[in-house]
Amino acid sequence: MTHAAAPDQFEDRLVWAFLHTFLRYGLLHSAVDGPEGQWFVQITPGEKIHHLTDTEDAFDFVLDILEIIHDARDGGQ
Repeated sequence: MTHAAAPDQFEDRLVWAFLHTFLRYGLLHSAVDGPEGQWFVQITPGEKIHHLTDTEDAFDFVLDILEIIHDARDGGQ
């Protein structure tokens, strides 16, 4: 499990907080922050690495995971 240091900008810190939480609870295998708001995320070992190109892309990724969690918890209702 890879942990990145918290970034400086608020938006990036918010994404970092979600990704760090997803890592902690085993929803992601790894997440590494790159330059200028980029992220490199791997959901499971052996799966492709997702390159999130900017903060907006990372927010969309986080929202997708939250939606999956919500659907799984509520049985898709």
